Amino acid sequence: MKKVIVRVSDNYSLDSAAAAILKLYGYLSFVESFRTFQIITFDCPERYEGNVVNQLNALNVVKKATLDKEVYAGDPMPTEASLSVDTSGSTSINEVEGEATSNTRGLTTTGSGTIYVKVQNIGGANFYVYSQTQGGTYSRFANQTGFLQGGTYTFDQSDATNATHGLRFSETPDGIWTTGGTGELTAGVVVTGTAGTDGQTTITVSSSTPSILYPYCINHPGMGRYSVAPDRFGTVNIHDYWHLDRITKQDRQYLNRQFSQSSNGDGDGVDIYIIDSGVRGASRPTGNNAALHPELYDPDFVTDLNGTAEQQNYRVNQVTGYSGAYGSNNEDDAGHGTQCAVLAAGRTAGLARRARIFSLKAFNSNVSGTFSAILGAYQAVIDHNDSTNGNYKGSNRPAVINASFGPTIPTQNSPNIELNDSGNDVGTDEEILDDIEGTIASQKNIIIVRSAGNGFRNSSDVTAGPIQTKCIAGARTAGYPDNTNGGINNVDTNQNKITVGATSYSDRWAFFSNYGSGCTTVAPGEKILVPAYDWTANTPYTSTANYSTIDGTSFSGPIVAGIVAAWCGKNGYTLTTNNLTGLAKSLFRTTGSAGDIRTGTHVNYPINSIVDKKLVDNPYVTLSGSNFLEIKFNPADSSHFLGNVGKKIQLRTTGSTAGAGSSTPTTYNVTTYAYSSGAYTLSGTDRNGNVNGANAGVTVYIGDTINFNLSNVSSIHPFYIRVASQGANVTTPTASGQGSTGNATVSWTPNTAGTYYYQCGVHSGMIGTITVQTAPGGSGGIVVGGINVSTLSQSGWLNIQAESAINNSITVQASNNATAGTTGGGSNNYLALINSEGKTHESYDGVVSTSTQLTSSTDTQEGVGQSSPVVYYPVDTGVDFNYNGTGAELTVSRGAFYPFIDTNVTWSNSSGSLSGSPYANGASVNIDLGLTGTTFASEPTFEAYTLSGDSLGATGLTFDTTTGNLSGTVTADYVDTTFNFTVTENVTGNAQAYTFTTTGTGVVVNITQQPTSGSVEAGSGGTVSFGPVAGISSDGSTITFQWEFSVNGGLGWSTVTNGGGYSGATTNTLTVDDDFAKNNFQFRCKLDTSTAVAPSYTNAVTLTVFRVITVDTQPVNSTPVAPAAGTFTTAGSTLDGATINYQWQKSENGDGVTFTPIGGANTTTYNTGSTTYDDSYGDYYRAVLSATGASDVTTNSARLFVQRTINITSQPTNTTGAVGGTSSFGVVATTSDNDAGDITYQWQVSITNGSTWSDVSEGTGGTTSTYTTPTLTQAYDEYQYRCVLSAAGATSTPSNAATLQVETVTVVVSSQPSDATVNESQTATFTTLGGVTMAPVGGNAASSSFEVDQFDTPSGGGGGGAEGQSSHTPGVTYQWEKSDDGGGAWNPVGGATSPSYTTGLTTYADDHNDQYRCVISAVGASSPATTNAVTLTVQRTFSITSQPSNATANEGATANFAVITSTSSGTPTYQWEKSDDSGANYASVGGATSAAYTTPTLVFADDNADRYRVVVSLVGAAASITSTHGELTVLRVISIQTQPQSQGVIEGNTATFTIVASITSGVISYQWQKSTNSGANWTNINGANAASYTTPATVYPTTPAEQFRCVLTNSNATTLTSNAATLTVNESEFVSGPATVTPVIDADTNKTFSRQPIINTTPFIVEYAGSTHFSSFWRIRRVVDNVTVYDTTATFTNGDTGNLTSFTVPSGTLDFDTAYSVQVKFRDNNGLESAYSAAVNFATPLVDQPEIQTITPAFNPTINVDAIAMKAGYQHTSSDWQFSPVNTFATIVHQSLGNSTNLNSYTLPGAVNLTSNTTYYVRIRFNINPT
Repeated sequence: MKKVIVRVSDNYSLDSAAAAILKLYGYLSFVESFRTFQIITFDCPERYEGNVVNQLNALNVVKKATLDKEVYAGDPMPTEASLSVDTSGSTSINEVEGEATSNTRGLTTTGSGTIYVKVQNIGGANFYVYSQTQGGTYSRFANQTGFLQGGTYTFDQSDATNATHGLRFSETPDGIWTTGGTGELTAGVVVTGTAGTDGQTTITVSSSTPSILYPYCINHPGMGRYSVAPDRFGTVNIHDYWHLDRITKQDRQYLNRQFSQSSNGDGDGVDIYIIDSGVRGASRPTGNNAALHPELYDPDFVTDLNGTAEQQNYRVNQVTGYSGAYGSNNEDDAGHGTQCAVLAAGRTAGLARRARIFSLKAFNSNVSGTFSAILGAYQAVIDHNDSTNGNYKGSNRPAVINASFGPTIPTQNSPNIELNDSGNDVGTDEEILDDIEGTIASQKNIIIVRSAGNGFRNSSDVTAGPIQTKCIAGARTAGYPDNTNGGINNVDTNQNKITVGATSYSDRWAFFSNYGSGCTTVAPGEKILVPAYDWTANTPYTSTANYSTIDGTSFSGPIVAGIVAAWCGKNGYTLTTNNLTGLAKSLFRTTGSAGDIRTGTHVNYPINSIVDKKLVDNPYVTLSGSNFLEIKFNPADSSHFLGNVGKKIQLRTTGSTAGAGSSTPTTYNVTTYAYSSGAYTLSGTDRNGNVNGANAGVTVYIGDTINFNLSNVSSIHPFYIRVASQGANVTTPTASGQGSTGNATVSWTPNTAGTYYYQCGVHSGMIGTITVQTAPGGSGGIVVGGINVSTLSQSGWLNIQAESAINNSITVQASNNATAGTTGGGSNNYLALINSEGKTHESYDGVVSTSTQLTSSTDTQEGVGQSSPVVYYPVDTGVDFNYNGTGAELTVSRGAFYPFIDTNVTWSNSSGSLSGSPYANGASVNIDLGLTGTTFASEPTFEAYTLSGDSLGATGLTFDTTTGNLSGTVTADYVDTTFNFTVTENVTGNAQAYTFTTTGTGVVVNITQQPTSGSVEAGSGGTVSFGPVAGISSDGSTITFQWEFSVNGGLGWSTVTNGGGYSGATTNTLTVDDDFAKNNFQFRCKLDTSTAVAPSYTNAVTLTVFRVITVDTQPVNSTPVAPAAGTFTTAGSTLDGATINYQWQKSENGDGVTFTPIGGANTTTYNTGSTTYDDSYGDYYRAVLSATGASDVTTNSARLFVQRTINITSQPTNTTGAVGGTSSFGVVATTSDNDAGDITYQWQVSITNGSTWSDVSEGTGGTTSTYTTPTLTQAYDEYQYRCVLSAAGATSTPSNAATLQVETVTVVVSSQPSDATVNESQTATFTTLGGVTMAPVGGNAASSSFEVDQFDTPSGGGGGGAEGQSSHTPGVTYQWEKSDDGGGAWNPVGGATSPSYTTGLTTYADDHNDQYRCVISAVGASSPATTNAVTLTVQRTFSITSQPSNATANEGATANFAVITSTSSGTPTYQWEKSDDSGANYASVGGATSAAYTTPTLVFADDNADRYRVVVSLVGAAASITSTHGELTVLRVISIQTQPQSQGVIEGNTATFTIVASITSGVISYQWQKSTNSGANWTNINGANAASYTTPATVYPTTPAEQFRCVLTNSNATTLTSNAATLTVNESEFVSGPATVTPVIDADTNKTFSRQPIINTTPFIVEYAGSTHFSSFWRIRRVVDNVTVYDTTATFTNGDTGNLTSFTVPSGTLDFDTAYSVQVKFRDNNGLESAYSAAVNFATPLVDQPEIQTITPAFNPTINVDAIAMKAGYQHTSSDWQFSPVNTFATIVHQSLGNSTNLNSYTLPGAVNLTSNTTYYVRIRFNINPT
């Protein structure tokens, strides 16, 4: 049966859906429904499994159906190799249960232990290896455990391999070799001796010794690793619940090996649901030594754990109505669930020590589970907390689910991420966790705490490194939405659940922990000490062997679940508390200030995340044509980034305000005209399509480039791109070409959205909008200068190529060159340094330590087998990564904190009267009324205070609610006053009452109304009044007033009297006139009474007398003719006739916005001096008028409009041209202001002898100073040309007219080419020469007779090469042609256009006999001229590159001779020749016509010393070539048919050695030799020259042993030496060892059947009379280190008399999967022993062969086998069962292969029919896999 999961469509009830499905498919059986999730399940018979899913998915009632699968797992980290130290002496309990503060090191000792250390080279690197005993097995270990506080432990390094490898300890991996590490631990550590001889490192564990220590070498990094690629570092683990110590301290410097718990902070009244492999004791067994875990008893009932009351109050329960998915009692058979329960709520190892625990067994013994198992568990929790459900628990206690599990993908074997689709997930794949957990948290108010996951599994199912949590279903939806550009998690995000990552003791990320978005917080999860899961009521706490060291986010999760439970109980929350899940999430997202113990997290761990630091705005700088990108960071971060050239960084642009989104940046070109001063006319394209018209708008996206290509724009229309009309030029970034005219280009690549303007700098009405938009698809796409920074940020980590401390920047390299030099990028860009040396978590193992490409798929993609690649970069850093963050750093550190520690605080001052009270008026008070600020661990505590009681507002004192400080200057009443108040510290809740008194001051005048400063314009006739002022006396007496004034800023005061511009001098209001002399006078009023102890004074106020300047004459525009000067005039005045100062200013280039002062221009009139049109036209002028006491006034702007004239200095001249050629006309001119560059040109043509003119429409340069005609024909003869010159500010001027005369052209051949002959692969060259003759159009009207005269040339050289030709004569052009058919057809030769043509490298086949000729042409000629045809002759060449070599061959064999030739082309032919008279004569060898020749079978007499050579010929070559000769040497061959054999003789006898040999011809000579040093040296034996040799009589013993061999020779043969034979001389009595030793091996595996293999030998051989086999000696050694694991002599001194020739290795002797060697020797009854036999190797299996128990005869017997024995780290996954009527199993009557259910017991099914009275055979095989 297979279970089918069906998600029902929304518009159907579950009952109606089930009925409809069963009606159609009656073979299905309804199983259960999950109402909350709209899911039902059915059982489906196996024969229907193939079609049922497709059938169901086709129904309207079904949203999605799928088969149930085991795709969830608890996924704990595999148990690593551990070494538990043996500690001498006894252990003691180090804690008292029930106290607020307990020790986390529950065991202490006064004993000691020793660990032996060696250094072993493994894979080319040195590592520490350890053993409990000096002669034991040494290995690397992940954990060394059992180290107790008070104990002294020695690490013995006396072994020689430790030389130069001194061992030390550190709190961080690899100690001093880790950047940012803690370095060497010296406290309690003593180093003696020298490593490698007598070295010892001894550590005494005190209460201050760190709990996890990393051994490292002081001289070499990495020696403490137990695993490589990736690196894993082994540890020494002090016996300590250090996780409790860590989560109760914010700063690790205050770790004190203690845990504190305030009252009501123990989870009382809270339910924790463990959805896992079960929890120990869930079925509530009873009695003595019951299977109840001591950690999970009620702390109030622990007197006798076997007692009835204690067991009745055991805190683990089952959920009503839920029996578990794997077993009926929710008991734990794996340990994972119990360990989670202990960490969440254990009495000594947990937090919520009074919480109630509910076990839901949703996972099997392998900690894996199915869809339906997870759904069933979640539904059971919902029902248990639903007051309307029959399974309701009966209370509204808050519910916390611990979900230490997750999906089993992605892995390297299944690298696809199933995306969370929008809405309800229609599938039942892994992403269903995202959906259903969101439902539970949001609708059921049940808190979910889940693990973040343990990284990425490689193809071997081993964690390769961490992965971003956003890739993990279930965990990811606790995080913020992913990047909208290509993200993989944007549905059901930010759910109110808590996902937990793991850290190590050193506050670093655990090497396996997932991270980033989706990981809400972290808690300790690496190397966590817990009581083993299988404790019973009688298990003692005192043995370290009863504890486990575990790893995984599976165990950091329950620590946080315990904190949540404690938080619920402490605050009295219930299941109905509004938004309870949201409040819980906030607890872990609120970090608060340092020392604030009210929050669930703090920022002090993890410490090694990559840190994303915010960059300055527009941080990216490009250089045109370069692929280097400069990145500018904040100066405050310079120490973080500088000094890291060569290291890696990552960029993050996802939050930038700039970007082209998902669009491709595009360049748009807009042609821009200025036909008038009213508008620019545009023609081009933009994002909206076509751009056309006057002042047309342009729309682009961020990152696009817009080019305004100006077309003949006048200099009076300079083009600008501005932020506003007549505003500043754009700077985001700066546009290039600003202010251009003519045909220039103004270009801009905007990086910030908004509305901008293009505008003329002179005529403000020439303006249009540029709208810059963010591209659809989200922000983040940034292109700067053509470099796509966003794509670069996603391409992986980048290397720092350079840095600049001056610019605060680094430089990286892009994949393409920048198209422009610019700056951009907007804001909210981030840069992170990948500091691999600091073992940064995300870079330590990488994003994914695999070459596998992760993919993702929606349900739709999954249905059609599609997926999309996942972008790994940039990496989500730290905890709870938020893509929308904009802070100075995006990286978050947020370690879990238990906020209910017991506080032990001291107030800084005692309660009661404050020190110094009573306080006089004006007394200074500064007193601390707060706490000294420490917790139980002396950790400073955050202070936040509330003040209650009497108000202190009237005292003049201020209470600081942050520090608890009371300070200020006392303001006392005129009578004594007492104040009583209470200070409450908000964090701890402590409060203290205080009191103080202020001493009365006597009668004082308190001013109640102050005067204010005033101002008046000088000369206006106005006044200023100060007041009215007012006051009140303490006793109500009458107040008098007297005003005073100060002229020195209040340093001295004088009495004011009425008159001189004053009135009201003794009243509450003073009036002052507008005299400018009183400007800045200060005034105050003295208030007094007849009873006051002293008068009071008001505040001082200031009189401001100001002036206002009026412009009487504004400047007007000036229009001089350049270079004449312009003149501007202005005038101004004030009311009181003050002196006016003038400063003229100027604004150039038509800007009119930015003005600069003109030096020396300080009068009412300004003369500009000499002007030019370009520099002066359109300049603005204005004046700034100033006067003492007045604000500056600026006049209107007036403009300088300069005019000018054009002067032609060189006119066009008449010209003669040739038909087919061109002619040119030129003009030179300047302007009156000498600016020829401003002149524009328009050439005109007249065909009416100058009576009419039109603009030229052909030719080139028609609008430049030089005009060139089109190609001339006879029609152009007598055309006239002139130029019209124009310039801005000047009147157009035409030049004089010039006439064109045209002549005709004829081509002639001056020199003919010649034939050529070349060798193949050479080139050939042909040369010719041509020219032209000229004549006027129409010929000559008449010719005169010749006049003859002579002349002499001057000295110094001759004329040029074109003598005799007119300047307009055209040159000739050449085109060579080729014919390969004897001149029948001709084809142009490409590129052959010179007088000489050189062919390419010739070939015989292609070029021989080809013909060439040249066609000569000239512009204007009526026809070309063609040369004579010439012929190319090509000859082949060849050579011998390798001559025949001498050859030596054996008689009866053959010999080979060969040559190697090289030809320019063609195939040569060969004829071998032979000489048998030393080369005097040669004869051809018949049939030997190849490059190689093999002789017939050789005969020494016929063939020795013959010579061979070859004659090589080639068609087309000048002659054949004969090679040198090779000489043949023939050797006779000696061969041995029978080798000499080793002999054994009894002493006194002789031995005969014989050899049988032959030779191909001739006679063999024999020489026997002897060696007495095992064949190292040999000596000839005199006279031993026959085929046999007999020794003299032998002597025992033969020392040293003798060997014999024979040397066979012939003068014409190779000497041959026989094998060596050994002579063994035996006593007359001796014993031989076994001839062979044979371990029994499984032929299928080539390994033994079990770890108790049978080993057989050949029988004992009787070597002398009376000798019998008495005993045997068996010796087994491990191959890897040659350690003896079994030796008979250890048990039987005289040998094993029971196992003579067959031996079964005892149990416990051999390990799994290990290579061994075995040796055996025999002993006889007389005590004579043989030598040990040669070593024979064999290997043990990974798993022992099953042992079948006794079978009871039956037709359907049940077969039972003993429990499996297998190698650690593997698990029994299935068994293979086979039944057969024959023991060969050739016929199988039934088999069950890969059976994962019937592992150790199997009943033959009833459907199998067996024959009666027949013997059947059964065999079983265990299948195992790594855990």
